[in-house]
Amino acid sequence: MELRIVSMVGLSLLFASAVAAQSKVAGKMQCPKPEVVGTEEAGDQAGHRLTLEKNTCPWSTPMEILGEKSKDGRYVAFSENSSTRASTRGTLVGNMENGDKFFLSFDWAVVKDGKSKSVIESTKGTWAFTGGTGKLAGIRGKGTYTASEDETGGVVSMEGEYAVPAAAPKKTTAQKRN
Repeated sequence: MELRIVSMVGLSLLFASAVAAQSKVAGKMQCPKPEVVGTEEAGDQAGHRLTLEKNTCPWSTPMEILGEKSKDGRYVAFSENSSTRASTRGTLVGNMENGDKFFLSFDWAVVKDGKSKSVIESTKGTWAFTGGTGKLAGIRGKGTYTASEDETGGVVSMEGEYAVPAAAPKKTTAQKRN
């Protein structure tokens, strides 16, 4: 009986140490108009276009992760646009002030009113951390964002949660020799 209790307590501590606590994160990016790498008509219906674009955006309100602040981020995105629907999927590489990086994927979709517009005024989407470097190695988390744009660029407001695994203990010189 005592062995089962000790085993259960040990197992509980093991699971508790393996699960990192979730922390809240929020920030706002101010993006200039993106650079269009290429656009092509799909050919199945008038106005159905596929576009690849890229951009670098500074954080006007930085995200704070593990006491460090985000500086800017560069994204590459694929967009599909028609008279009734628009969607975008992409990857952002974020730079922290200390030189660490985080990687996140994002996407959104919206049903349009059928009227011809050069920009989507506002949209909501989701994002997820996919990794990082330095202190952010192994970062995981997800959240939502809202974006508004005009002819000159846009503003992206993000919020969500993240967790970073605890750093593995460093081996001592004696442990390395064994």
